[in-house]
Amino acid sequence: MSADDVTLAEARVAEARARLDGTVERLQTELEPRRLARVALAEVTDGGERVARVGADAARRNPGLLAGGAGLLAAVVVGRGIARLFGKKKRQKQLPPPEDFARAERIGS
Repeated sequence: MSADDVTLAEARVAEARARLDGTVERLQTELEPRRLARVALAEVTDGGERVARVGADAARRNPGLLAGGAGLLAAVVVGRGIARLFGKKKRQKQLPPPEDFARAERIGS
């Protein structure tokens, strides 16, 4: 191997090391926790705004459907409370009289 080959190889190594260092720096910047949190928050906020906008547009186009859905939801929520108020009370299980316990013990023995 000549001196020129060694010099050329060292130059290639230096260039590759510089590219690798640049890649590592870019990755550190991209994967910084605060930056990731900011990006995620922005995406969630944008998504939430989009969903709210679509929901509001749908409610404007179909007010009867919205009123019906709200009424149904209210009926389900209130209906459960009314059913509990007027429904049958749960009966507690009655334990057998004490003499049955003694008889059961004799049978099992």
